[in-house]
Amino acid sequence: MIGRFVPAAPRDGATADVRSEISALRVGRLWLTLATSTLLFGGVLAAYSYVVPLLTDRAGVPVGAISLVLVGYGIGALAGTWVGGRLGDARPLATQAGAIAVAGLALVLLQTPLSTSGVAAVALLVLMGVAGQSVPPVSTALAVRFAPGAPTLAYALATSALNVGIAGGSLVGGLALDSTLGLTGPALVGTVMIAAALVPLLALAARRATRDDVG
Repeated sequence: MIGRFVPAAPRDGATADVRSEISALRVGRLWLTLATSTLLFGGVLAAYSYVVPLLTDRAGVPVGAISLVLVGYGIGALAGTWVGGRLGDARPLATQAGAIAVAGLALVLLQTPLSTSGVAAVALLVLMGVAGQSVPPVSTALAVRFAPGAPTLAYALATSALNVGIAGGSLVGGLALDSTLGLTGPALVGTVMIAAALVPLLALAARRATRDDVG
């Protein structure tokens, strides 16, 4: 699929300059982008990592149907990757703001009596997949754009930020699940993390995000 649909890009044979790569660490907009993606993606994964107990014990979804439900999340994630790639190219900040709104709404609703309905819980899970997976293509593209002289390091940092979000969100989500918060604890943690992602995103918007007027 990748070989069929991704256009070929000519290689100029240039090698990365170590000094240029390291200089990217001084770019404030790069760190704001990384913080946004870490918190946003981590918030979604905080809830998703422990969604099975919520589906079975709270929403009443049969254990035998869980695999099929998770396929639904995967379909949503695939759609989110497409949406992030299409919309994020022209208006990356608006796309990330939309992801925050959609993911935040889904996580809030998972903490309400609405999540006791199996159909509603599954629909919210798919919505989480769409919102969460729209983040990686946008954040990676922004990181490389903000550090044009250090594409290798910027790409590596963008990927690392997502993994930090996964690890951190899963850790705190697990602690919440074992606390008095119970089954909705991971969703609460995710909500807080996603709300916190607004801080670096708004700071990025305040700085006009890029000299190329990225929206």
